[in-house]
Amino acid sequence: MNSMLKINFYVCVSKFTNKTVKCINSIINQSHIHKIRIYIIDNSLRSNIKKNIEKKIIYKKNVSINILIEKKRGIPFARNRCLKIIRKTKTDFTCFIDDDCELSKVWLKNMLKFYEETKSDIITGPQISKSKNIYENILERKNKHLKKIKWAATNNVFMNSKVLKKNKINFDTQLKKLGGSDQVFFSKLSEKGLIIIWNEKSKVYENRDQKKTNLIWFIKRNMRYGSSSKILYLKIFRPFEAYLLLFAKFISEFLRSLLYLVIIPVSIKKHSLISLQYIIRATATLLSFFNFKFEEYKD
Repeated sequence: MNSMLKINFYVCVSKFTNKTVKCINSIINQSHIHKIRIYIIDNSLRSNIKKNIEKKIIYKKNVSINILIEKKRGIPFARNRCLKIIRKTKTDFTCFIDDDCELSKVWLKNMLKFYEETKSDIITGPQISKSKNIYENILERKNKHLKKIKWAATNNVFMNSKVLKKNKINFDTQLKKLGGSDQVFFSKLSEKGLIIIWNEKSKVYENRDQKKTNLIWFIKRNMRYGSSSKILYLKIFRPFEAYLLLFAKFISEFLRSLLYLVIIPVSIKKHSLISLQYIIRATATLLSFFNFKFEEYKD
């Protein structure tokens, strides 16, 4: 890929902080052989975001920034605003990055190389905590390099723009409080036959408030993951298939909790927390059969 490509990045901002600035600067600092356009979708309803961004970023050649306001509160609304732009704009590749993430310096270079080798419809990769917080490290999603997977999160996505122009699927706004609209969105694309592949070499690094990432946060996050399963599955699959998968998920996570309980002596703190993680998820998944849900996000 020696010719100049048009590559658009989409960053949805729910609350403007210095993390947002770090995210934008990490995009700007990618290779500038290609034309990069950054769309910041401001869902925080703060009018000073443009002023703050312009003061703190360093513009470079072949990079432009567009700041748009999405007045409907909730991350799925902001993500759908991105889709409207993508479907109207002529561009080669589309990237989704969360506003609390920084791209590795070779992120774009590795994504373009990976695309050339695999011709994947959608490419995603690891989100790694910048801290050594054990709760965050346990929750990090892990897959083998080149593995075909069923869904992606908007924290780290690179795709051919044609994918979104051909498919009229949107992010589900009913999930604005529960979360998981990105999981449902990419799962539906996967169900349509699109290939999602894990690229271990294109990493993003998450900046999270360490004061909040404690045991209570860890428990609540796993409660949401488990309790949201029924709603998410029913939005992706037919009812019979959804309930079958839900039951399989409960069994799988219960057995994993027992496995890590058995091997606790190998690494007492880590394996105790992993066992706790799976028992919470299994319990919340079981309770979701009875319509229990844990809404993490507020208006």
